[in-house]
Amino acid sequence: MTARQGGLSLVELMIAMVLALVLLGLVLTAFRVMHSTAIQTRQLAFLQQNGQLVLNLLHNELQNSGFWGGQSLHHIRQAAALGIQPMPDCVAADIDSGSFPQPNQPFINVFAAVATGGRQLNCLNDLLPATEFIQLKRNIGEAVAPDALRANRFYLQSDWQQSRFVTQDNVDHDAKHVYPYQHVVLYLQQQQQQGQSVPVLMRKRLVRTAAGAPRMATDSVIDGVERLHFEFLIDSNLDGRPNYTLATRDMTNAHWLQHDHRIVAVQFYVLLRTTEPDPRYRNTQHYQLGSVNFYATNDHYRRLLLSGAVYFENAVLADL
Repeated sequence: MTARQGGLSLVELMIAMVLALVLLGLVLTAFRVMHSTAIQTRQLAFLQQNGQLVLNLLHNELQNSGFWGGQSLHHIRQAAALGIQPMPDCVAADIDSGSFPQPNQPFINVFAAVATGGRQLNCLNDLLPATEFIQLKRNIGEAVAPDALRANRFYLQSDWQQSRFVTQDNVDHDAKHVYPYQHVVLYLQQQQQQGQSVPVLMRKRLVRTAAGAPRMATDSVIDGVERLHFEFLIDSNLDGRPNYTLATRDMTNAHWLQHDHRIVAVQFYVLLRTTEPDPRYRNTQHYQLGSVNFYATNDHYRRLLLSGAVYFENAVLADL
């Protein structure tokens, strides 16, 4: 009688292989779900974190618009400047003299426009199409003592007779009202990052070089900002309260100059986008940025819409 040899039969081997394949499939499925969940969690965290950053930035940049140390915009237009401008300066053609007031030229403290092709504001190139940029000029923070001035900044020495723009080198050492002055432009550009095309919030700001010359420095500020939109609250009877609202595209030179109207507040809308796509996610949503619409084109990017408003506390002083 022949003894039976140990081992697996063909049927048992096939059953074991099938069970192994099923187990492998379950593991791969669980891995894909975990990987997809990790991507979603990471992207949502990115949107929330950068959303808070951009809200804080816009509030900080906008909240002091119209603040000139108790002086009116009309008074500041007569202020003595340094006689030099950044090269190139950021200038709204025909209605603005640039970073500093110039004799017999208009000077505006806020300006926005829709990005088009080519060079804009004399200092911006390759803007993200169909979005908007905004330019702001104002004092920031509290008055500082003359001996606490920084070499890389410009200041406004506020005086009831005639204010003047100064530096650490030519400030009056007995001056009591010296405020940091800032000229800043916020805009959007597309940048390449690790093989991905990413929309980025950019900033140009007035600085003083080591040689003492004014310059508009450029910084990349926040990744993933895909759209900016602004709507301005206009006071038409000069009582300090808004009478109507205009989107950037509807603002005229008369509004920016603020001779017969006042810009008393601004509403802003921000559309954030993840910097990397998620192949398992498709976005076909409609986003309403005030009076502007944005339709996602069935792409793989998650987005977050944010909005806010800032009232210009000193706008009532525009031409008093």
